[in-house]
Amino acid sequence: MKKIVVIFTLALSTSVWSQNDVAVLHKLISSDSSSARIIFSYPDSSRTVIFTAATYPQGFTRLEEIQKNTSAAFKKAVSKYNQSKQKQLWDISRYPGLIAMLINNKDKSEAELNILLKVYPQETKKAALFFVKKEYPILVEMENIRLDFESKYKMLVNDFPVEIQNSFNTLLRDPELISILTSDIKTTIKLGDLYKRNPGLLKHTADSVNAQIAKESGKEYEDWKSGISKDSTVQKELKQVSGQYAKDEEYLDDVYKSEDRDVTIIYNTPPYPYWAGYPYWYETPYWHPYPWWYHSGFYWNPGGRIIFFGMPSYHFGWWYYNHPHYYQRYRRTSDFFDHHYQGHPHSNNGFNRSINEWQRRTPAGGTNRTPERRSGSENKSGGRRR
Repeated sequence: MKKIVVIFTLALSTSVWSQNDVAVLHKLISSDSSSARIIFSYPDSSRTVIFTAATYPQGFTRLEEIQKNTSAAFKKAVSKYNQSKQKQLWDISRYPGLIAMLINNKDKSEAELNILLKVYPQETKKAALFFVKKEYPILVEMENIRLDFESKYKMLVNDFPVEIQNSFNTLLRDPELISILTSDIKTTIKLGDLYKRNPGLLKHTADSVNAQIAKESGKEYEDWKSGISKDSTVQKELKQVSGQYAKDEEYLDDVYKSEDRDVTIIYNTPPYPYWAGYPYWYETPYWHPYPWWYHSGFYWNPGGRIIFFGMPSYHFGWWYYNHPHYYQRYRRTSDFFDHHYQGHPHSNNGFNRSINEWQRRTPAGGTNRTPERRSGSENKSGGRRR
């Protein structure tokens, strides 16, 4: 697949846009270390919010500092419980207003609380009832941490123009995106500067890149499905691989039952809140608690037929390539993965990014040594399957 050449086309088609800005954009898009292509893959409405907020990059650096403090405080607060209870507390934190509602209604009967909690998932409701009745102080501590974040956040944006405040407020609803923008602050700063100097160039380029990404993604997905469908050996190995993934990553079913296969409900699940962070036991940034089968991008129905619904996630690829014995055990599948990547080397999806990162940090395609464990801050993709 050829690299995106939109920038060069723009440079040749107009003399209004400065050559320097064109060069900056081209470098951002073509660099593997830049988050620009990830950002450009978002819808136009989201990109406008991102570009607007990026004109005040100091907001991102200060916001990251505030979040590090509140997430550390949250982790410390829940650490007094076993991991099962910690999972429940992190789950409760995902629902805006739930902690405050429990605190304000702590003296109500269990029957009355059940009515108030009827809109929440069953497991969340059970956990909420337990903590409000038997471990009430932890809810107060969690709410105080949230309020501390809110107070400092409001002080941070108080002097920003209203448009900038609104943009940051919108971004806070997507902690994965905030995480991308703060972890690659150099790209965020450059995009903000470009938006101030040359908004037409940036928006035009982002539109073009977004359209090309969508086109390439559609082609890639069809190649992925077709390749697996034509190879019975790969199908057989993938069934074993997905079973091993479910076993190794059993904690991914904290929110969903494994037997549920309704992809539509996935998109309505609230993420872990930015102020609390994602649970520390995840080895890569993981803001959305999706079930294991969602990460693989496929599953087998009761009749034994493989069902596709998307490309695998970054998390799935990270798991596979950080366990070299899987890579070596399932040779046909590994060859298929590598061949697919070679056919789509500039793909923006999380799975291909995981392969790209693995190949860049291991010699000879990674067959000679065990891949290094990576810290959470290195993953720009978070848990979303893109």
